[in-house]
Amino acid sequence: MATKPSTDWGDIYYNVTFFDSDTPTGGELTGTAGARFAAWEILKPAPAFRGSYGCNAFAFAGLRRFPRLTLGRIVAPDVFSRRGKAAIPVLLDATAPVGGPLRNTSEPPPFQNGGSGGMATFCMNRHGGYVNGLFLDWSARKVGLKELWTLKWNRLYNTSGRWTKAGGVQPEDWPQWMRTFKDY
Repeated sequence: MATKPSTDWGDIYYNVTFFDSDTPTGGELTGTAGARFAAWEILKPAPAFRGSYGCNAFAFAGLRRFPRLTLGRIVAPDVFSRRGKAAIPVLLDATAPVGGPLRNTSEPPPFQNGGSGGMATFCMNRHGGYVNGLFLDWSARKVGLKELWTLKWNRLYNTSGRWTKAGGVQPEDWPQWMRTFKDY
């Protein structure tokens, strides 16, 4: 759905700094944000790279505390022992290569093009009120836009927070463009 970068956004850039637990300096991605039908683009480090899906920045955070698997000469964190894998998003339609809400108070974006930061990275009307998602149990399915607030983004994320039916959200609380979508 999103194969070309947007020409409408002008110079909207994002910077993502990430730290690998084995690399003290980490790294940085710089690029242009995507939108509903526009791909994001990494400009630095070169070469340029485009995509329309993004990783949940918190899916594998803190994995040094998890048991390890030894697969031949490869030692990897044992993500298979995590509980609730079907509710942990790994990869979804996105406006940036990586993102995610740290807390369940992340606001919905005011427009259906999505945005950058928090839940807005993944909340865009790309597929008629849904985005595509891959989960830690390696299942893939469509995810309702309001359902995004019920997923287990990180260990501390409250799946019954303010933007869920369990948390008391009302239809009029949502931005106008989201009000007719299914509630969760």
